[in-house]
Amino acid sequence: MRHPIVPARLLAPAAIGLLLGGALEPGLLPYELLVLRLQVSLGVLAITLGVVVSVLLAAIWEGSRRWRQTVRRAAMREREEQAEAHRRFIRRLDHELKNPLMAMGAALANVDRERDVSPSARASICNLRNQVERLGRLAGDLRKLADLDAGIVEQEMVDLAEVVAEAVDATRAVPGHADRRVAVTVQKVPWPPGPVLGDRDLLLLGVYNLLDNALKFSDSDATVEVRVSEDGARVSVEVADDGPGIPPEDLPHLTEELYRGQATRGIEGSGLGLALVERIAMLHRGDLAIRSRVGQGTVAALRLPLVRR
Repeated sequence: MRHPIVPARLLAPAAIGLLLGGALEPGLLPYELLVLRLQVSLGVLAITLGVVVSVLLAAIWEGSRRWRQTVRRAAMREREEQAEAHRRFIRRLDHELKNPLMAMGAALANVDRERDVSPSARASICNLRNQVERLGRLAGDLRKLADLDAGIVEQEMVDLAEVVAEAVDATRAVPGHADRRVAVTVQKVPWPPGPVLGDRDLLLLGVYNLLDNALKFSDSDATVEVRVSEDGARVSVEVADDGPGIPPEDLPHLTEELYRGQATRGIEGSGLGLALVERIAMLHRGDLAIRSRVGQGTVAALRLPLVRR
């Protein structure tokens, strides 16, 4: 690693000392005979003071630089330790929840098979089973987030148009989404979008989450649009819906873990879907952009670097 260059301004005192020393040489000042006795001592003094001051300033600058580096490294280590502690906690939570949730699910299924269960009790059992499944999904999503924080992804050429088609097919298996209209538009003129480099399974999960959100937050008879395009630098997958929209005060918090905005009340979800999408985008050197208008709808765009051929 190259050593940083000392700023030129720190050498100014030495330069001034050299100029003064030179100016005191015989023949450069009037009244040479009057200053002749002082020219050696003043010249040496000026040069010496200039050099000493510059050396002191350079030493102070170098010490300050090293101190700032030490502080930055310490802060980075602390952030990494906190992130690792968070990942360990999430993995432990997922492990501790898995067995009791499976036991509760099995117990509820056994009770539901009993013939003498009243309709109201059966409805309560169904509700409990849904909540147990929701907790299981929540724990699984938290585990996915923890794993993504490790920052390790596969690297392969991925066609996002194919990923979108697979994500649309996957939503058909979700109850209530089988008959939903999803219009997919892939740029064709003057050329189709090129590939991106990354983990195909993670990118599929990201697109699926965006599509699932759009379907959940729009009317059952509405059409959700998915648009795949590129601008020469990035490939974008935009998922647009005409749902209720997102209030401006909620927009900055949408990718926070477990955050649920005003428009999500009464709609099932974990509050982790967009957090997962943003992590996936960041791992692929991309980003997630969301724009919305209350009462008109929302557009979420996953944007990833294009692989240049």
